[in-house]
Amino acid sequence: MNTQNELFRKIQILEFVVHDTALYLDTHPMDQEALCYYHKYRELLKAAVAEHNACYGPMTADAVESKNKWTWIEKPWPWEMEA
Repeated sequence: MNTQNELFRKIQILEFVVHDTALYLDTHPMDQEALCYYHKYRELLKAAVAEHNACYGPMTADAVESKNKWTWIEKPWPWEMEA
């Protein structure tokens, strides 16, 4: 597995952790330990997405940084991985 694929997989795992913890917090809103866990993994996710955006291009269209032209279509999309 190459570095880009490894980073993409890490992001998928972190997204699951953040989403799953948010669901738990929906039913346990006063659980401070879970809330700290959520914040920790949300920050790790944000950092991993920022790394991906900087190294391989934006993961989502709203992360496109373009002033003069639309660059979203210039690179393969994140889900277009080589077999």
